Amino acid sequence: MEGVLEAVRTEARRLFKERVGAGFSLNPPFKGMGLAFLWFAIDEPQLFKLVMDDKASAISFEDYIDTQVGFKQESIAAIVQSFGLQGKDAEMLYYQLMLVGIGLAHTCVEGGAALSIPQLSEILGKNVRAFLMVIRAGNDERESFMPREGTGPEGDVESYLLIHSLAGQNHLLQELHAAPRYIQDNEWVEMERVFRNGFSLTPESLREEHPNLTRGDVRLMILSRLQFSVSEQALLLGISPASVTKARQRLKAKLGM
Repeated sequence: MEGVLEAVRTEARRLFKERVGAGFSLNPPFKGMGLAFLWFAIDEPQLFKLVMDDKASAISFEDYIDTQVGFKQESIAAIVQSFGLQGKDAEMLYYQLMLVGIGLAHTCVEGGAALSIPQLSEILGKNVRAFLMVIRAGNDERESFMPREGTGPEGDVESYLLIHSLAGQNHLLQELHAAPRYIQDNEWVEMERVFRNGFSLTPESLREEHPNLTRGDVRLMILSRLQFSVSEQALLLGISPASVTKARQRLKAKLGM
């Protein structure tokens, strides 16, 4: 019987690593991993219990997290990329946020609270801000766990999961999210195809509904829906971030937003 349980635990850990590790492909990656961790706990509570019930001894909470969760190096690299922290600061943020995440996951698994993914994201976002305030006096604009106005039109987890799915199916979108660069004219055909498949919208349908939209307006809408930030849109379009901001304001006026 013990052998069967160990085999099940091994398979549970394999699924856990696969599902949670896939979160790193979201943008920003550390946020994606955290959301994937919580999603696994909610979606597979019994498997989550098996994964976290490893009896390996731990003399500190750092050892516990390293043993039970893993992904330390990938997480710290993602924190360095997203927040620019280095050394002990990046490591401290990682451990503190994983403690919060583990606590929230166990609360959901044990039925202590019926929290949705957006609610969990908001809680995590507040903890990110709190820990960053300790590290750098709260002057970082990227601390929110939920996307700000400039990172996407919806600002919800479902949008991120949709973009993650689309990127997994399209090499160009995956490449541009990993390393934004100027989009060539011939590549816009592919971007429009991704936009159509993801949102059932085309440049033609948008112009039918809003005849005053220019080609630049449509491209800006596509990039916004595909969860590119203002600074990333500037690189993709070959213009300045200030020009993107002004163009977004004009676009909102045209759409009556």
